[in-house]
Amino acid sequence: MASERPASPLGFGSGTSVDHHDGVRWVDYTNISWNPVFCKRCDICVEICPKNTLVLRNDAIIEEQDCILCGLCERYCPDLAIEMLPAAVAAHEVRTAAGKDTAAADEPR
Repeated sequence: MASERPASPLGFGSGTSVDHHDGVRWVDYTNISWNPVFCKRCDICVEICPKNTLVLRNDAIIEEQDCILCGLCERYCPDLAIEMLPAAVAAHEVRTAAGKDTAAADEPR
């Protein structure tokens, strides 16, 4: 019998977020990471999203387009099953800062 080890302790391999090394499967989307094990499908994140970006489909939370990275889904999730991806948040902050810098340059003095 071969002694091959799975890619993660639970054998999920692909789909495990690179930011989570706890062996629990996290599904990375564009802006969020979602944990199907922790999530009890209460729909709080779906209801609180101001842009209706999150949907519950086929027993999974799906991130669709137009996320504004407000972080309400992460903040209000009672099960800690959603996290904002640090890279997405950092990129959003850079875009926002660049937008404010150009807006400030365009204002008359």
